[in-house]
Amino acid sequence: MDIIKQGSRARALGRPRDACNYPLDSRERRAWYEGYDGSTWDFAERVTHPAVASRSRTTRDAAANPTSI
Repeated sequence: MDIIKQGSRARALGRPRDACNYPLDSRERRAWYEGYDGSTWDFAERVTHPAVASRSRTTRDAAANPTSI
């Protein structure tokens, strides 16, 4: 059975979140939590914080090199 599905099934059965039996800081534990929480650790799925996303490229370039303007 897929580890993500194991986490999802544990939640559906009412098991507590700390019922994960995989070692701390392991990929398996993160995958189990993905299933339990319905979240994802995939970098492609992550969204930039709005404060960072709202800056334009020219603003960032100007801040990094103020003498070029």
